[in-house]
Amino acid sequence: MSCSKRSPPKIESLQFPVVILFGNSATRVCKGPADLTMMHTNYVVLSEGTPVLIDSQFKIYAMEGLRSTHNGMWLMAHPSGLTEVMFELKAQRSGREAARELFMRQLEKQTWLSDLDERRHSLGAKQSLLEMAAVVQSQSE
Repeated sequence: MSCSKRSPPKIESLQFPVVILFGNSATRVCKGPADLTMMHTNYVVLSEGTPVLIDSQFKIYAMEGLRSTHNGMWLMAHPSGLTEVMFELKAQRSGREAARELFMRQLEKQTWLSDLDERRHSLGAKQSLLEMAAVVQSQSE
């Protein structure tokens, strides 16, 4: 029996596409590992709290320590560019229903939407990760 801590999950073990839910209501779909490790600086600088990553198998992870590989001076000089990022994945309660709850919370942050009730109902019927993400991401008419 080993006493060593399990190493954190690796990006290579994720089932793509994945969706990232940011604390400020932003949602981002990443089609592959390269998408996941390069982000617009706003995702890094303006992110509130710890983003949550959901993969296509509904495995859920906290993206702890999300940060740019560049320092603050670089970020100030490139406020609208892409930056390579680092983070540690920490496993969370997973599964389709846990993911649906997280998407619902993300939807509730979007108080400006005029069709929230319809979206709540629609989200309840969605079965795939990308279908759920589309409900939360689509623009209000």
